[in-house]
Amino acid sequence: MNFDLDVVVSIFVFITGISIGSFLNVVILRALSNESIVNPPSKCPKCQKPLKWWHNIPLLSYIFLRGKCAFCKEKISIQYPIVEFLTGYLYLMTFLKFGYTFNTIFIIIFISLFIIISTTDIKEHVAFNLHSYILAFFGILYNYFNFGNLYEGNVWIFQTSFIASILGLLLGAAIISAYFGLGYLVLKTMIIGPGDIFIAGALGACFGWKHILIILAVAVGIQILTFLPIYFVKLIKKKDYITLAEFLIFAICASCNCIYPHIAVSILLIIIGAILCKRILDTLPKNLVELNEEMLKNESEETKISSEKEEIFHLPFGPALCCASLLFIFLH
Repeated sequence: MNFDLDVVVSIFVFITGISIGSFLNVVILRALSNESIVNPPSKCPKCQKPLKWWHNIPLLSYIFLRGKCAFCKEKISIQYPIVEFLTGYLYLMTFLKFGYTFNTIFIIIFISLFIIISTTDIKEHVAFNLHSYILAFFGILYNYFNFGNLYEGNVWIFQTSFIASILGLLLGAAIISAYFGLGYLVLKTMIIGPGDIFIAGALGACFGWKHILIILAVAVGIQILTFLPIYFVKLIKKKDYITLAEFLIFAICASCNCIYPHIAVSILLIIIGAILCKRILDTLPKNLVELNEEMLKNESEETKISSEKEEIFHLPFGPALCCASLLFIFLH
């Protein structure tokens, strides 16, 4: 029986992907717990019992164990199968797009680091600089040999593609640094984390100074689209229907202005937009110093709950940067 080679390789790539995804889960959890990725062997995070080899089969073990530890019967985090499947799927899509090339190898490395960075940021709002350094290293290497094809022509050191990578690293880090500093200066709060500076720099090293501008713009759009539904839910819970109505009016006016541009509608959009911006800024959380001082003064349960609700607005920006990068890879 003859099998098409591409089909066989595609299956192999997916299986390899979900297997590496299982290892990425270990990297993520061990990074957050400050443990070695080598020792101790895989164990249940609840009861700490070492896992058997059949407990670590990607995707299948989670299904067969019904999402519970084989020993203590505690629920296994849904993160495990999601990361495994996502890794396998993205590896497969990379192979289908780039084929048998060095691009495939490097993009797979990028994707692995994107998954690690995004997951640690989502779970604990932590972005480890080491992961960004590794990403930056492979990004510079990728463009040193011009696999990214940022520019046509010569590809050796100190020439076009390499320089574009270095400039991208500096530009990405500089833009997010300015964003970080401006947010803290004006709003007295960290609207993004300092780790995002290193992530943006690493992405600039991967995609060059021209493309990092596109990625940052798309990332901001993703962040806004993520923020708004959460904000709407909060408005509904607080029964702040006035602000919700203002958002709806703004959206309707913006849609109408796109179809039938009119100066009066544009002025109305500016006014409503300014009011909405002020309302959002007023609801942003306090900076960490003030928040800690408040917690020390009042340790009541109500204060803790209130502080936790405020933290909903500290959305991690790293996942948005990584998602924007994935969109650029597969749509560019």
